[in-house]
Amino acid sequence: MPIRAYCTICSDFFDHSKDVAAIHCGHTFHYECLLQWFQSAPTKTCPQCRKQVSTRHIINKLFFDVGGEEGGGSVDPESLQNELDQMKVLISSKERDWRDRQKVLDGLKDTVDKQNRDLDSVRKEIMEKEMLCCTLRKQMTYLETQHNETQALKEEARKLRTRMKTYESLDVLLQGQRSEVESMITDMGVSQAAVEQLSIYCISLKKEYDNLKGGLKSSNDMCEKLKREVLSSNHKLQKSTMEVNKTNEDMKSLQNDLASADKEISV
Repeated sequence: MPIRAYCTICSDFFDHSKDVAAIHCGHTFHYECLLQWFQSAPTKTCPQCRKQVSTRHIINKLFFDVGGEEGGGSVDPESLQNELDQMKVLISSKERDWRDRQKVLDGLKDTVDKQNRDLDSVRKEIMEKEMLCCTLRKQMTYLETQHNETQALKEEARKLRTRMKTYESLDVLLQGQRSEVESMITDMGVSQAAVEQLSIYCISLKKEYDNLKGGLKSSNDMCEKLKREVLSSNHKLQKSTMEVNKTNEDMKSLQNDLASADKEISV
């Protein structure tokens, strides 16, 4: 039966592709493997029996007389076995590399799927924020209109108060200058016509005075009501403004997140 010798350093069978060397203890190895062993080992010993050796004891190359095989074939089983072992190692390495790459690919797919879900969520949230902003803008427009109307009513109330102050001054004049009125009546004469005229004038002033007093009370009530409405409108306007500012900040943050997500996907 043929001897199928192999190098105990690299575990490959001897063939014609590499030189086979021997040392004085009788063990054989690939010449290159033996040199690498001496360079890496702390002491120069035989890799098989651990006897002390030196490079001078190395027979660099052994020659083997190989007889012809039956059938005239030239197939070297050791070479085939070495090639088979190398192919197995290569296939194992390729399979391991493929598994690693597949894991990375699966991880990237999961990351992309998650980023797509996050992107859809961000887009949906941005759309909701935009709808909320649109609603708040409409509400602000309505509140501003109410505020302008309230300001107009306040201006009208101010004019009414000015007029009422004028009539109040007339009331003070009528109540405080009674002697002067009597003197004026005396100056106008004592005829029946003059007295009747003055009486009619006084009655008219009295009616106007009563009407103005009623109007003043209504105006004061309206002013108080308008003040309350203005305070309520200002409070609503301030609250809406704060909500709009917060919504704008949220939209800006979401847009930045969306841009970052788009950038990561593109990379």
